[in-house]
Amino acid sequence: MNLHKTLMIISIIALLLSSCTTVSHVAGKDDFRVIGKQLYRNTSSFTLNAIYEPDLCAKGAALEHMVPAMAKVAEVGGNAIAFDLCGFEENGRKLSEASITTIASYSQRAKNQRMALIVRVLDEEQCSHFRRNAVATAAKALADVTLAIYWIDGPNAEKLAARFKKISPHLVVAAPNKGDIKITTSPEEAKDSGFFFLVNKLPCNPRGNVNYVLTGTPETYKLLDNIYKTDVEKTIWTPDNSILSEAEQSEGFISLFNGRDLNNWWSFHHGEKSFRVNDEGNIECYQSGAGAIMSSKRYGDFILRLEYKLTDKDANSGIHLRAPRVARQSKIGFEFQIMGDSYLTEPHKNSTAAVYDVIPALAVASHPEGEWNEVEIMLNGPHLKAMLNGILVQDVNFDEFEELRYRLRYGFIDLQDHDSYVLYRNVRIKEL
Repeated sequence: MNLHKTLMIISIIALLLSSCTTVSHVAGKDDFRVIGKQLYRNTSSFTLNAIYEPDLCAKGAALEHMVPAMAKVAEVGGNAIAFDLCGFEENGRKLSEASITTIASYSQRAKNQRMALIVRVLDEEQCSHFRRNAVATAAKALADVTLAIYWIDGPNAEKLAARFKKISPHLVVAAPNKGDIKITTSPEEAKDSGFFFLVNKLPCNPRGNVNYVLTGTPETYKLLDNIYKTDVEKTIWTPDNSILSEAEQSEGFISLFNGRDLNNWWSFHHGEKSFRVNDEGNIECYQSGAGAIMSSKRYGDFILRLEYKLTDKDANSGIHLRAPRVARQSKIGFEFQIMGDSYLTEPHKNSTAAVYDVIPALAVASHPEGEWNEVEIMLNGPHLKAMLNGILVQDVNFDEFEELRYRLRYGFIDLQDHDSYVLYRNVRIKEL
């Protein structure tokens, strides 16, 4: 064989290999995957309740864009955000590093907030040549961004989805065909199957297994807020303020717990029970499962007073404030941490009275485990001031912390179930 023929064969082989490149991947525990026609993250099934905000990618990965956008979705009951992939060169053969960074940042933030990111890879109005190039470019450039779901629709979507999956078979794709989950616009076709991704329509059962995405209009947010409102939220509740002191009544406090029942609280994980009222008239977290009990209404600026007791060393609980309806309350609102750590000599960002994972308490102020602790928390706009057993433990302005300044300023109050035994009593609030 002469040199010319040898070089020609080598070139052909190289061309074939480049056209059918498959990106190898070692699966991570938080990667999305489809098992038995149901989407999973880690070992838990995950159903996408998404809102589509197409232009977010172009704004980049700054927290000032990323955090409020996802918080707005979780606030009303959604758990995923979708947007268009941007940053392609004119011919679709290259994707900007800025866009890759944005997708990776959003998907990681979503994972940390127990939410999901959906990336719409292509625009329906792009020409077929561009779309073919772009889908291959995206599959290669985003091969390591396994915390996201990829959405492919429009002309030749079936072939393009197959091309995307051939290059990066480990990435989860929603497409009309040849994807891991199937795009449809028919609630009747989707029924209650996690195999379907319903576009611009609500499933027959919005709390069921069908994945869906709705365009992010004001009407959409209002619709979901009403749909996911619990029976407790819908019920008129009258507080029993007779158990408050005359001084607190005159100051404008109301009781959030009457010592008899939990009628104005609902379980974060619907249908699960972790809390009850014990014989002493205290709220008792006696088993795990509910995640938290949530207040019947949302609050923004207020003074909250309560007492809590942990019985075990290193027990874990917390008070979530300005919490969303779904997703991770401590990362979208914030958490006043409660731990069985009275033995500490120095506080840290995850010890009692911390703003969880961000700001340590000013002092170790917990009573020994087995004793009651008194908490007063004041929230007024960005200002947090908190006392624990009469000792100042927080006095901060959230606007001075990049991680906190964009979080929700209005939401539910909840008492956390973190698999530890804990008691609460004398829960009362004054709105400011």
